[in-house]
Amino acid sequence: MKFCRICDNILIPKNGKLYCKACEKEFELDSSESEEYKIIKTIKHDEKESAPIIVKEGLKSERISPQDRKAFEEFFGSAESDNF
Repeated sequence: MKFCRICDNILIPKNGKLYCKACEKEFELDSSESEEYKIIKTIKHDEKESAPIIVKEGLKSERISPQDRKAFEEFFGSAESDNF
C-alpha cells in the first residue's frame, strides 16, 4: 500500500498509474509494482441467500366471462359511446 506524498491519502491504481482521489495527482508505477496493485472485489453469499422463484398460472383463469362482460357493458354502457 502506498500513500500520496502530498496529502498522505491512499493511492489507488488507475490507468497503469497510482492515483490520489483527494488531491487528484497521478504517480508513476515501477514495472515490478504494477502486478502488485490490483483492485479485487469479491462478493460472498450465504447459502441461505437465494432469489425467490415465483410461478404464476396463466391469465386464462382470470379473464372475464362473456356473460359478465355483457352484464358490465349493459350496466355501464359501451366504451365507444363515451369517446374514451
